[in-house]
Amino acid sequence: MSSDVLQPTQLSNQRLMVLGLSSVVLSVSMYMSVFAPFPLALAFILYGRTKGTMLGLAGLVITLVASFYWSFTAVTIYFFALMVAVGISEILKREIPPVKGMVIWGSVLLVLLLGSLSIAFKAQNLTVEKLITNQLSANKEWLKEVKTKIGESGDQGSLEVLQMLDKPELLARDVRQNFPSILFTTVFAVLWVNMFLCLKSRRLLMSGEKYAFSEMSILNFKVPFGFVIVLVAGLVMAIWGSEMGSMYEVIGFTIIRCLGVFYFFQGFGVLSELLNFIGAFGFFRSILVVALVFFAKEIIAAVGLFDNWFDFRKFFTKRKVD
Repeated sequence: MSSDVLQPTQLSNQRLMVLGLSSVVLSVSMYMSVFAPFPLALAFILYGRTKGTMLGLAGLVITLVASFYWSFTAVTIYFFALMVAVGISEILKREIPPVKGMVIWGSVLLVLLLGSLSIAFKAQNLTVEKLITNQLSANKEWLKEVKTKIGESGDQGSLEVLQMLDKPELLARDVRQNFPSILFTTVFAVLWVNMFLCLKSRRLLMSGEKYAFSEMSILNFKVPFGFVIVLVAGLVMAIWGSEMGSMYEVIGFTIIRCLGVFYFFQGFGVLSELLNFIGAFGFFRSILVVALVFFAKEIIAAVGLFDNWFDFRKFFTKRKVD
């Protein structure tokens, strides 16, 4: 990607509209919605707060209108993407250390999301059990097809899912136990991915400027060593927690998942350094990274954990030839 592609002096309203439209399209997609904050954050960074805010509000109106004909999920995702984009752009504009800013803004988003969900549930007099029961009742035909396919598969894991679908209370319990860790990992994963893209894009598109931080700031990130003790405590509760009480087991797995996402970030930095060392670039590098992230994320997190003791990066330095 050339640094001459898009300079601030070449910015136009057409490009701004393309950024806004890209974010809307990404928000209504399924797996690609994780990248929805990136075009918005880039608009804030390149065009400033005023135009970025106007673009964000315009996208919010578009997704809100579309939700009446499609699904309200799109406007929810877009609003979350807008909040992430605002946080990232402010972190970069104020030259706050990216990891520090990510932790602070991620914590703020978690509090806002949990507070909003709590208020929404109370306002509608809903519980997790009621919500799941209502959703299962509203999708009887779809549920019937799913049950048929699961029954035909005969897979043990699928049969467990079938059992939960037949017993909403089991499904509600599973959702209630896993939701906090899923929300935590989702918020920080979305922040990390889009922060990385924005830092790299800013360096390439605004190469004439000097910045205190680049994408290397988060690739060289390391979890403080003291958190290993917390992780060990989580492992102990996850393995033997059922003997002390089911709640200890749930807390243990929650700790593992929440800390695991940060060890994944550290492991990804090690992976990136390894790919640089072996000279893997271009399309092959992209395919390899995507495959590893989707199919070996636990291994990447484990690499990040053990990097605290072995410092893998020291093995990726080429020897000087005399």
